[in-house]
Amino acid sequence: MQTFAYLGSPTQWFILAVICLLVFGAHRLPEIARNLGKSLGILRKAKRDFEQELMNAEHPTPAGSQKDDSPEGEAQAARNALADADKKPS
Repeated sequence: MQTFAYLGSPTQWFILAVICLLVFGAHRLPEIARNLGKSLGILRKAKRDFEQELMNAEHPTPAGSQKDDSPEGEAQAARNALADADKKPS
């Protein structure tokens, strides 16, 4: 279990849980956990958006061509890809 050595022992986790229970109380712990989960979700979304911005900066889309996620836009993109493939010499 060398990979999980940094997590501490179960005794340490138990002591930490008891201290949290004493400091915050049983009625506040679910609220704190819920807020912590929401905060982590916001951080993950911000990270994903930041990574997307970096990818867009590295590989920008051509001017005037915006991605269309509608079914009609996807169908048109597939037709354009097929037409481009037919135009290229084999």
